[in-house]
Amino acid sequence: MPDTSCSLRRLDGDGNRFLLVDHLGGDSVGDPVEHTRRVCADGASDVDGVLHLDRDEGGRLAMALYNRDGSRPETCGNGLRCLAWHAVDVGYEECGSFEISTDAGLTCAQVQRTSEGELEVRVSLGPIRIIEPVPLEGPVPEATWVDCGNPHLVLFGDGLAVEEWGPRLSRDSRFPSGINVEFVQMGPASLLTRVWERGVGETAACGSGACAVARVAVEHGLASWPVRVELPGGVLTISPCEGGDGLWLQGSVHAVVDGPL
Repeated sequence: MPDTSCSLRRLDGDGNRFLLVDHLGGDSVGDPVEHTRRVCADGASDVDGVLHLDRDEGGRLAMALYNRDGSRPETCGNGLRCLAWHAVDVGYEECGSFEISTDAGLTCAQVQRTSEGELEVRVSLGPIRIIEPVPLEGPVPEATWVDCGNPHLVLFGDGLAVEEWGPRLSRDSRFPSGINVEFVQMGPASLLTRVWERGVGETAACGSGACAVARVAVEHGLASWPVRVELPGGVLTISPCEGGDGLWLQGSVHAVVDGPL
């Protein structure tokens, strides 16, 4: 099958950058694992992974994501926001609410157009559930394990050595499938967060990680809804869904460039 990687769209969700393989628009890359590893190998494309857009058997939009190393996570909050933005931008869906199928199940996207003509996107993630506290022999005595459809470990503390402890904790034997790790400091108006993502390394943003941080902060009385999570790539706003344990994830999306890499 042809490899169209040189013409794939690049999307940015508050610092999370993705290539988008739009199967509905005729894109094709052959083996998605090999393709992802190749385009991410030297960092020339400056992306965290590759999104694949299609439709499921029920006609709903469907997302699959491959991390830099070719692994396939269950879901991705910022990837979902980018996918929903693209779907409305090119006319696959209209503004309003629609569902997207992921490996973690169905999620809801809500897209509105501002008076300036920009698209605002939020997606629901969840349920977001705190599993248990995890004792550490590391930078802090304890972290919190959170299930967002994918696994997260949230640590609060100042001056944490992300480059040292991110990879060590992400590969901790207590998490055989690996785990995403969030390092959080309390800011004056937001939670200052850095993320070490399994299969990627440190990322400029992580939507599901921001939801995990917000859930733990509210549970521990450190924040109240809505929660602003400030990452190196931008600010994400987290608020509870109506009923249940889901959370709304909202932030910016834009196309970085269309055309050759």
